[in-house]
Amino acid sequence: MKYADFDIEDIDVNIKSKNDLISSEFFKTFPENAKDDIIKNISDDSKFLGEDDIEFMHRGIDQKGNIVDVPFKLSEESDGTRKYFGILGPFLDVLKNGYTMVINELDMKLHTLLVIQLVKLFLDPSINKNNAQLIFTTHDTNLLDVDILRRDQIWFTEKKEDKSTDLYSLYDFGKVRKNDKIEKRYLQGKYGAIPFLRGDLR
Repeated sequence: MKYADFDIEDIDVNIKSKNDLISSEFFKTFPENAKDDIIKNISDDSKFLGEDDIEFMHRGIDQKGNIVDVPFKLSEESDGTRKYFGILGPFLDVLKNGYTMVINELDMKLHTLLVIQLVKLFLDPSINKNNAQLIFTTHDTNLLDVDILRRDQIWFTEKKEDKSTDLYSLYDFGKVRKNDKIEKRYLQGKYGAIPFLRGDLR
């Protein structure tokens, strides 16, 4: 989280036990039959974590000019911070165990430079030692760069007239030179898979 420049100094996590849950005000709002099911089906050593049980410590300055840590609950953070924090755990687990991760719209709510760095985690053999695989969709055209992804790693989808979808690789377009501006050529329509804008805005 520090690397991603979210201005977060530390993270405080308050993990709750079964007894904490049962004695909480939140639990009291449950219907009686739901309470009975929960008590019956969770073990005594179960652990629980809610959104407000996670606090991010931001560095701030108080009225006397002292540097202090200012806590923000996860629910008070931006959508981008929450998404980045939410996917880091699964990313690390996948990289550690050599799993395959599939994500729809990886770029949603994340800055393009963060998306590129997340992708590069899987491309760096010193980090991805167990050959984990990342399969994702994106609308971030900055990733259309042969310095980041190989031709066979870039795939396009194009909607056809009958509403079905074609899936094809950049590799299908023959040799792509190192200095080719893939993003620019894509936006010019050289590879298809771009929206067809009808008419004008007037």
